[in-house]
Amino acid sequence: MWEELLVEEAKERKRIFENLYVYLERIVEVVKRIDPESEVYLFGSVAEGRFLLSSDIDVLVVTSVNPGRVLAELWVSGIREPFEIHVVDKKLLEIYEKRSKMIRIGRDS
Repeated sequence: MWEELLVEEAKERKRIFENLYVYLERIVEVVKRIDPESEVYLFGSVAEGRFLLSSDIDVLVVTSVNPGRVLAELWVSGIREPFEIHVVDKKLLEIYEKRSKMIRIGRDS
C-alpha cells in the first residue's frame, strides 16, 4: 500500500517539475492579482540547477501584503507541495540575494 503512495507521489512530483513554468506563471498571476507591485523569484536548488525530484521548489514573493493572505490565495489556486513559498517585504530581499541564485519570474521580468 505505502509503495503505491510513494510511486504516485513521485509521479506527481515529476509532472510538476516537467511543467514547472506553468506553475510559476500561476504563482505570478495570483500574486500580481493581490499586489501588482510584487516581485516573484525562483531560488534555491531548482534555480541553481542542482535539484532532485525530491527537492522543494523554493519561491520568494516580495510584497507588502500580509503573508497569510498570499499563502492562502496560492493554496486555494492549487499551489502546494513541493512548493516552498517564502513571503517577505522588500527589506528582506537582499538577504535572499546573498544566500542563493535568484531568478525573477513573471510578466515584468
